Amino acid sequence: MTTRPTIAVVGASARAAAFSLLRAGFQAVTADLFADADLRRACPAERVTNYPHDLADYLARTECDGWIYTGALENYPDLVDQMAAMRPLRGNSGSVLRAIRNLLLLQATLKDVGLDFPETFACSGQSPGAGDWLHKTGLGASGSGVCEFDSLNLPTEGYWQRRISGVSCSAIYLASSQTCKLLGITRQLVGEQWTGARQFQYCGTIAPWELPSQAVAQLHRIGDVVSKEFELRDLFGVDFVFDGKVVWPVEVNPRTTAAVEAVERATESQLLCGKAILYAKYPLAISPTSSDRLLHRCGTLEHPRLADIPNAHAEVAPGEPMLTVLVDGVSVADVESKLRQQVAKLEIELYGCMTQ
Repeated sequence: MTTRPTIAVVGASARAAAFSLLRAGFQAVTADLFADADLRRACPAERVTNYPHDLADYLARTECDGWIYTGALENYPDLVDQMAAMRPLRGNSGSVLRAIRNLLLLQATLKDVGLDFPETFACSGQSPGAGDWLHKTGLGASGSGVCEFDSLNLPTEGYWQRRISGVSCSAIYLASSQTCKLLGITRQLVGEQWTGARQFQYCGTIAPWELPSQAVAQLHRIGDVVSKEFELRDLFGVDFVFDGKVVWPVEVNPRTTAAVEAVERATESQLLCGKAILYAKYPLAISPTSSDRLLHRCGTLEHPRLADIPNAHAEVAPGEPMLTVLVDGVSVADVESKLRQQVAKLEIELYGCMTQ
């Protein structure tokens, strides 16, 4: 009998990637900030407190055939290299991370081949000038490290990037040394108040997202260029804004992303998939009854309805993620309506009253 390879998944949240591996026939072991109840039920899961540095200790004592990382470990390239020396890494090394997360280098690479990229330059304590600008630390994930221009706070580190009006989207790719395949295009839910998310904070995905053929062609070329020039391997994502005519890539996530499970589900079901992350609006202590009830309703590994179920006695502070909702639908309006309804019902259940 063939033994299924065991892959360790480490990062801020390991659940989505671990579930994808389990569905694909791998065994998974995980370490992240939550070790949520549904993840514990599906595979071994360990919660780390000294993130991300405890992940190296975890990997050193964990038997596995390889490992992958989720967000936001791409911001720690030295740690990734340290861990890659312990166990085989299925993903991008520290040298790749240093290059691809440099927005100036990414900008130059894309513009050199005629692709668009928002005007971006390094902060130096000066105003970026006229226009609508965003400050990016270059060290965030899921929208953290992004804020609007504030004339009273002129940073000396990070980047200024010109803000592009349009629809926030993402593209998911799978790259090897020879090819780069566009797996799916999604709309990103960002800063949606009904989820409790902060401004610029990623809070969900709708997949697939239809774009004109010209825009899809741009995305194919973007994937080919960045995978070749930066030697990206395996799964990666490109966040972009579509202004109705032009695809404006804004950054590359050089690892599996939160949108991947929505793309997988939509591809399998031939329906649209919606995913929404519910963030706490008030302090919340999860009772054993609430955790058990949510776990009972979460669905199956192959088709989850709720995910990232908090453990009994977990204390969730305002702004922290509470759980994830996944739905299927026949149209974008159908998916959006179902997500909003499910989130509203869950808030009533968890808080005991309707939140505003």
